[in-house]
Amino acid sequence: MRGLESAALCGADALAARAREELAASGLRPLQLRAVDSDSLTSQEKAVAERAAQGWENRRIAEELGTKERTVELLLSGAFRKLGTNRDGLAGLLPHQSRGSGVRGVPGL
Repeated sequence: MRGLESAALCGADALAARAREELAASGLRPLQLRAVDSDSLTSQEKAVAERAAQGWENRRIAEELGTKERTVELLLSGAFRKLGTNRDGLAGLLPHQSRGSGVRGVPGL
């Protein structure tokens, strides 16, 4: 199913159609494609996801943002769901920031 998403997102329509056919033939129904758009994240999810994409551990993110580690976990979970990825895939989906231009002092955390 991830291959179908990748094909659809990069405009490989013929490949996406073939993937849909193969999924249907095997009795699977593809999920609705997710929009890979970091604009769908809340400011809190984005702040946490950007740090995670840079390799920060949850504890460090929580300390930096003045929140609980459990809150970081919940925000990351929301970001993963919205972006259709896991921690390893964040760096490729979020806009790159120059070193040292973090999101310090994000309100609401």
